[in-house]
Amino acid sequence: MVYYFSATGNSKHAAEVIAAKTGDTAVSIADILNGRAEIKEKSGKTGFVFPVYFWGLPEIIKRFASLPEVKNSLGDYVYCVITCGATTGTADKMLAKMLGRKLDYSFSLKMPDNYVVLYDPSPKEKAKKFLAHADKELETVCEDINSLAKKRAGSTAGELKSLFVPHLYDFFRTTKKFYADDKCVSCGMCAKNCPDGAIEMENGKPVWIKSKCQHCTACINCCPTEAVQFGKGTQTRRRYNYDKTIK
Repeated sequence: MVYYFSATGNSKHAAEVIAAKTGDTAVSIADILNGRAEIKEKSGKTGFVFPVYFWGLPEIIKRFASLPEVKNSLGDYVYCVITCGATTGTADKMLAKMLGRKLDYSFSLKMPDNYVVLYDPSPKEKAKKFLAHADKELETVCEDINSLAKKRAGSTAGELKSLFVPHLYDFFRTTKKFYADDKCVSCGMCAKNCPDGAIEMENGKPVWIKSKCQHCTACINCCPTEAVQFGKGTQTRRRYNYDKTIK
């Protein structure tokens, strides 16, 4: 089983490629936690695919990995592929600690960064080059998994940052600055795509009902009219979505 968390499509794509080339099935962690899918019975291999957040783990990964039923379903070979814009630090070791066992294999896969809250995502053509390179690396990853390789590879630099930067994540997870501007067409995609259920539609407009969320930026990056904002900084920044980028 390949469990994945993805907000803008990068990790979903990686998980689906891995599942297809290793004879496995990819399942969304958000779907499991929201009752739309189930944790599968123990099998030979168990994979985790997700993005690094602040050189650490997204909150949803911490919640999922800590579940007893997840730990009981782990196969004999456990691996993770962590997507990132630059490096992942010790996020794989953090996952291992949450699972209560060492990982047999981990790989840091560079893909287009998309945390629009802090910076402007790459232009489309540059992002497409990132994705083409990532697909080549995925071929190696799948070969490694099929051969049950045991190693730690990819962009794992930044271990020093992993000592203190992840502690900033909880501070940044506020929803106070989220809002929809006049471009909002009341489509409800932001609420539908939110893995936390932190958004409700009121009078045709999104309202953030929780004080904290994953800060996965699905609401910002998947809005078809680019109406969702976080403060003033996102107003002039590009958006990123895997499916739109590869077209």
